Amino acid sequence: MRRFDNIDDEVESVNRWEERKDSQVHYHKPVIGKVFIGKVGQVFPKINVVAIRLNGQLSVGDIIEIGNEEEAIRQRVESMQINGKNIIIANEGDEVGIKLKYSVPENSDVYRINLHKTN
Repeated sequence: MRRFDNIDDEVESVNRWEERKDSQVHYHKPVIGKVFIGKVGQVFPKINVVAIRLNGQLSVGDIIEIGNEEEAIRQRVESMQINGKNIIIANEGDEVGIKLKYSVPENSDVYRINLHKTN
């Protein structure tokens, strides 16, 4: 799988791939989708950290989208904490702290972006 530095570039690449016509028998089409996984609780603007109460699983390396369609931000989860301890996977019901590159308002919806290939 190709690695992108910019999540928007990665998503745009998948979108371009989806627009191509299926001209080969063994063509693998990437599928993009987003799954609601929680809401932003507290926001700590001085350190660019948000607390998210999860309704689903989230892992380090996942791509998240926070906000509405007009003003959403996307970024890869580089690290997560629960009670000040680094974790790799968080589950439904957990409240995690995640450092963001941009500020978001409290109570914003949080989605996990799924990028994968199907046959």
